[in-house]
Amino acid sequence: MCENTILLPILSAVKKMMTLIQFIVPILLICFATFKFIMMIKNPDEKGGIKKILNQFLAAAIVFFIPLIINVLMTIVGEKTNFSSCWVEAEDYKISTSKFYEIGNNKRKKITNDTSKYEPGEGRSPYDCLKKNKTTSLVFIGNSKTYVHNIPKKVQAIAKSNGYSVQIKSVVEGGNTLSELSYKYSSSISASYDCAILQEQTDVYMADYNTYSSGASNVISQLRNANPNIKIYIRALWVTSSSGSATRNNSYSYTESIASNNQATVIYDGKAFDRCRSTYPSIGLFGDDIHQSEAGAYLSAATIYKALSGMSTQKTTYTADLSETTAKQLLKIADES
Repeated sequence: MCENTILLPILSAVKKMMTLIQFIVPILLICFATFKFIMMIKNPDEKGGIKKILNQFLAAAIVFFIPLIINVLMTIVGEKTNFSSCWVEAEDYKISTSKFYEIGNNKRKKITNDTSKYEPGEGRSPYDCLKKNKTTSLVFIGNSKTYVHNIPKKVQAIAKSNGYSVQIKSVVEGGNTLSELSYKYSSSISASYDCAILQEQTDVYMADYNTYSSGASNVISQLRNANPNIKIYIRALWVTSSSGSATRNNSYSYTESIASNNQATVIYDGKAFDRCRSTYPSIGLFGDDIHQSEAGAYLSAATIYKALSGMSTQKTTYTADLSETTAKQLLKIADES
């Protein structure tokens, strides 16, 4: 699995460039060789003509097949090295400019949420998503707060270290709302899954209940039309590193209300962040004001695993790129969720 978010976009760009070179350069070489052949017919006494033509055709073949050979080798190596796993994952890597929310520049809508009837898991079993001796199919739907430092892959690795088999699919694009994702990727959302983990875009999550509710409902409707028994989870995640408790609690309340209305379960990785910042202030959970660091992604993944399994994270041996001490501290916080 790729744990390097800096390497992933670079390799994605390299692969796109290689694809262009793979086709453009051979075409140019073949054109030059053809032109050379025509000139040789007009001037048969020209020395070395045939050799030059053969060399150009050989060069065209080499340029065309080298990328194919590299891709095959990287696929065979798979996840044995971080570089090879990043190379394979770069094929599907998508990123666009994220939308950042500036505190104070958005007027919040005044709404009243009746969450008195809401209890996580009411009327269903929120903790039986993951099952032993069965491969569970998970889909993560969101944006950069899901794919930065690859939270889905971390969930998969944590689950594996606790004896679960998990397949993951990520329907993510930077800066997109749930509403936008439901429109752009309806076919991917409507595939077959056991469980779905949703995450809303920051601007909407913190200040626009109606858009949040509408987008979540659209996605959930698509998921349930294809998978009537699917379990739905919505992440009540952090807002920004500098957001106040009132803003965060308001966002948690939004998520609770929307989850209640859609018979979904809340995952409180935002509250896990709050506890960690209070208990272990030296652990940096943010890479910037909006996005999670490696430690933040690990904490979110552990909290998500706890919500999906209902089991303790303390037997987890996977530590990502963190020290064992830091990983254990984060797992302890996740267990309190």
